[in-house]
Parts: sequence; C-alpha cells; structure tokens
Amino acid sequence: MKIKKVATFLLIGMLFLNLSIPAFAEMSPNVSQDIISVKVPITPQWENTNDVKLDLYFINGKAECVGVINGISGTSNISATFKLERKGLLGWSLENSWSKKSKGESLSFFETDAVAKGYTYRLSVTAEVTRNGVTETVNTSVEGKY
Repeated sequence: MKIKKVATFLLIGMLFLNLSIPAFAEMSPNVSQDIISVKVPITPQWENTNDVKLDLYFINGKAECVGVINGISGTSNISATFKLERKGLLGWSLENSWSKKSKGESLSFFETDAVAKGYTYRLSVTAEVTRNGVTETVNTSVEGKY
C-alpha cells in the first residue's frame, strides 16, 4: 500500500513539473528569415483549376495588370472578369473592369490603366472554369501601393 502511495505522489509531482516548464520554439535553420515578413496567401484547392496568378505593377503613372488562369487538363472554357479598384476614405472604388474568355485550358490577361500616386490599388478576378461539363467559380486578388 505504501508503494502505491509513493508511486501516486511521484506521478502527480511529475505531472505538475511538466506544467511549469516553459517551451520555446526555434525556426528551422533551412527556413529563410526573409520570408517571415512576407504575406503569403493561402491558396484554395479547386476542382477544375490548377492555379490563378495575378500581378500588379506600377510604371510611369500606369498600373500594369497581369493575370493567368490555368485549368486542369480537360478544361474547355474559362470566362473571367478582372477589376482594378482604388482604396479611398470610404472603401474601394472601381477604376476599370475587363472581361476575357478562353476556349481552352488557360487564359492570359494583360491590361494597363492610369493611376494616381499615393493610393493603394487592388486587382481582383472572378472566373468561371468549365471542365467535363462542371463549372466552378474561382476568385483571388492582389494589392499594391503606388
């Protein structure tokens, strides 16, 4: 009986000891410190779409809007609306909008539009990707400051 009591108290003591020990995490040496400050978007897993890539550049008072939508093999149609918006005091306002269609597995987009310095702009896309008779809607956006 005495051995059971001692074993029980030892076990309880070990449990309490574990609660009071702080744990610290350290970054793995193969992970670059530079990527910690970069906001990397979480990308969804789509049924018909491999990826959607958007880029927004500013050169000489113009926004260069670039987009690529890649469907999975067998994609027959991609229809997309790209929007360039400017952030103001009351929220986002539409600067320009473009519609593009493709009868294949990928759709590429490039347009420019005049922009003003000192504002944040957002390029977004909403696309319908059709494969084997099934259509899914995908969307994403990127922001940049000029």
